[in-house]
Amino acid sequence: MNPSKDSANNYWDLDAMLAQEIQELNRDSPEDRRVKEAVIVSKPDPNRISPNDDDDSDEERPTHKNYYYYSDDDDYEDDLAIRDPELFKITESNRQIKLDENDTEKHTNSKLIRRPQELVFSEPPLLVSRDDYIGVTFHYGLSEDKKATRQPKRYMIMCDFGEESMYALKWGIGTLLRSGDEVHVASVVATDEEVESMSNEEKYRLWTELDHNSKRMISRVRTVMDEMLLYNIKIVVHSLAAQKIREALLDLICSSPSITMVVCGSRDRGSLKGILMGSVSTFLVHNSPVPVSVVRPLKKTKKAKSKQTAAQKLSQSVKNGQLKVDEMEGAALSINSYDGTIS
Repeated sequence: MNPSKDSANNYWDLDAMLAQEIQELNRDSPEDRRVKEAVIVSKPDPNRISPNDDDDSDEERPTHKNYYYYSDDDDYEDDLAIRDPELFKITESNRQIKLDENDTEKHTNSKLIRRPQELVFSEPPLLVSRDDYIGVTFHYGLSEDKKATRQPKRYMIMCDFGEESMYALKWGIGTLLRSGDEVHVASVVATDEEVESMSNEEKYRLWTELDHNSKRMISRVRTVMDEMLLYNIKIVVHSLAAQKIREALLDLICSSPSITMVVCGSRDRGSLKGILMGSVSTFLVHNSPVPVSVVRPLKKTKKAKSKQTAAQKLSQSVKNGQLKVDEMEGAALSINSYDGTIS
């Protein structure tokens, strides 16, 4: 046999088989004639955004009820546009969310007006100075829109630069204060005599001390406020001189308009000793016309250190009666029952 002739015959058989299969596939059978002819319709993509489309005019958009997928009316029930036109319209309208640029711009602008670009202290401050009083008023995080959205609250914090008063200052600003509120910080310099009876040199020395006291309070308030995300805060620092500290603070509270609450620190003393000493916080609690909050720092608890003792010998514990070893009656003594004595 000739191998080349056999190979040619095989190739011819494959081509014939392939041609026969293609002919069978293209043959029109009764089942194929029962399948309805599909109609390809050009339908716009609902998710495609055209620059020429007007979002505000829904009437100009082409309606989808005229686009059919099938040529036979019996097959329309598979199309949502035919079965429920209202639902189809709602579904198509929800594919894109309309954005009202005017409302967004108004909301953004109003938010920017209420909140300043940066939280800084206003310059220059307002200064009120007398022989026995220095008052400094300034603002923190002041924005262009000064219109308050709620009724501002006013707090007065007493300060003597001690640990307790510094804790009360941080607690009052960090806990009570909200954006748009007002905080007053007051400190008193004790004098031995009335200011009116002092000489000019003594008055100048007193005023210098009041000025130094006022600058210290401003520095402490700035340090605390820098840690807060607050704006539109009005800060008033009072530095006054008086012989009677408690009465001077009470007069300041009564003369300040609409104080919401007074905050002061308290030294860690017993209640009996505090009453006998006549502390400022106790006096203000009993005599202030506005509520007084006395803030006390949290005590630092010391961890108890456990003492480690050396372990006793087993034989010594048995001898002292702290450890008992049960032995079976009649059993030979074990090494654990030996107490170290020689019989």
